[in-house]
Amino acid sequence: MTPGVAVVIPVWGSYVGFLDEAVASVLEQREAVEVIVVDNASDEPVPALTDAKVVRATSRLSTGAARNFGLGAVTAPLVVFLDADDVMLPGSLRALKTGIRDGDAAFAMAIIEGDTGMRHRAPRSIAYTLARVPPLFALANTIWSLLPTQGATIMRTAAVRAAGGYADSSQGEDWALGSALAWRGRIRLGTEPALLYRWRFDSPGQAGANPDLLANARRVRERMRTDAAVPAVVRALLPLLAGVQWLAVAALRPLVLGARRVRG
Repeated sequence: MTPGVAVVIPVWGSYVGFLDEAVASVLEQREAVEVIVVDNASDEPVPALTDAKVVRATSRLSTGAARNFGLGAVTAPLVVFLDADDVMLPGSLRALKTGIRDGDAAFAMAIIEGDTGMRHRAPRSIAYTLARVPPLFALANTIWSLLPTQGATIMRTAAVRAAGGYADSSQGEDWALGSALAWRGRIRLGTEPALLYRWRFDSPGQAGANPDLLANARRVRERMRTDAAVPAVVRALLPLLAGVQWLAVAALRPLVLGARRVRG
């Protein structure tokens, strides 16, 4: 029988050294699960795994494209994408499966930072408020990324595919997917932690410079322009949305970062 959920784990290079722990954190959930490891043309050998399916890319892909490559091998109706250097917390897979309900496109739980033990800022506090009104959340999520999609989020496989999967990028590649998902069903958010996030200095997406963020904003708009799930009135407002995205990146973001530094 096909398990109800799949966990996709892309890996390459030095991340191979973390892979066993990431896979173990999934298998120790004691849930029926389809584990798919993506060998992203790794220069470090990816070991044979008896409890996981390994699919191999012939050339190095971006982080988003590597996740999409793994998505192609998924047969389960629900999917979680896990980074190889992170671990799922005990009981989180069952909580994710229980938390997603009919009509939901995704269910996201909280994240714990591995270096401090503190709760990670995503999902942001405002996201919980906006998620009570799905169209409002979907619109706000086109202006600023509000839905983390790695490790602590379970998504409907069919919805991820219909949304176009991740952007072909290694920085902020989940924004386009999260935005498209929000137009396809409710995004439900939980407060209990599901993931231990272990930041590395060379982790993809850590740069977060304005040009990268504006490129991601453009990808969001490009996907919305042809997405039938997006209301026509919203698509008609895309030129205005571009200006609002620019203000969020170029004006609001520096203020938020400054306030965060002041808080220490």
